[in-house]
Amino acid sequence: MPDRLSTVVSDPAGEVSIASGPGRRRASVRLLGRDWALGWAFVAPLLVVIVALVAYPFVSGIILSLQNQVLGGTASWAGLGNYRELIVGKQYGGAFHEALLVSLLYTVVAIAIKFVLGVCVALMLNERFRGRTLVRTILFLPWAMPTVIVALDWRWIYDGTPHGLLNIVLHKVFGADPVQFLSNPSLALWSVIAVVVWQGTPFYTMMFLAGLQAIPASQYEAAAIDGAGPLARFRYITLPGLVPAMIVTTLLSAIWTANSLNFVYALTGGGPLNKTTTFPMLAYRIGLTGAGQLGVSAAVSVILLPLFVVLIYLLTRRMLASESGVR
Repeated sequence: MPDRLSTVVSDPAGEVSIASGPGRRRASVRLLGRDWALGWAFVAPLLVVIVALVAYPFVSGIILSLQNQVLGGTASWAGLGNYRELIVGKQYGGAFHEALLVSLLYTVVAIAIKFVLGVCVALMLNERFRGRTLVRTILFLPWAMPTVIVALDWRWIYDGTPHGLLNIVLHKVFGADPVQFLSNPSLALWSVIAVVVWQGTPFYTMMFLAGLQAIPASQYEAAAIDGAGPLARFRYITLPGLVPAMIVTTLLSAIWTANSLNFVYALTGGGPLNKTTTFPMLAYRIGLTGAGQLGVSAAVSVILLPLFVVLIYLLTRRMLASESGVR
């Protein structure tokens, strides 16, 4: 017998739905799940952290980029004026365009080298050989080290005096005079990229190695029986199997590399002659040094946001399509 406070309605397919009364609670349970309250209790702390540490600073940064805000002063609405100043303005336009080129070169070259090295090292570590565990541990150490410690170590290695480690080696082997790796405009950016590659390659290696180990060994065995050589197996089995790992790794690395300030700040400070001034370094200079233009500084950080959103969308769509077999 139906409950007095609820109405039972049967549709032509024979399904029963609750219209009112306690049936509403049953319908919500069917819609949200029996333990929805407990689920929200577990999710709520994470939502608070995301809102407090991600959503709020993100929205605040966008709002700040639309304001004329000087460090220690009051804010006024500027609209798109800060972005216009960066693109065509006389005060910061030149520095922005130079930082754009440096950031693109810095990010693309670093990602390309880390990608190639990561694939090669992962293929090597995927093979069985004596001491493989020890080699894996040593190769993964750079990724585990704090970024500031890595930067300070490499600053000593690059020291332009005769006491710098690299200059000592060059003098001992080739008799060369000290090289100014970090103060030479032609070498500074490439020196910073080398450090980024050294520290970031283990991440690529880990991701690609996990992708290699997820590929069934039966596929290689079947290909070998069919007479496929190493290059054919790599092209038709290894590469397709690594596509999801490659997409995720490249996406994360592009975001981290483009937005990283630590290495540039610790090694060169954006010099010499702005040859290593990336977007984060430019934002730091505009906002926290000189005139303290916080609004323009925020605009530097936000201006490439649409590009990253499109990149994330395209790569995620490509990854989902490859996993589902849809082209």
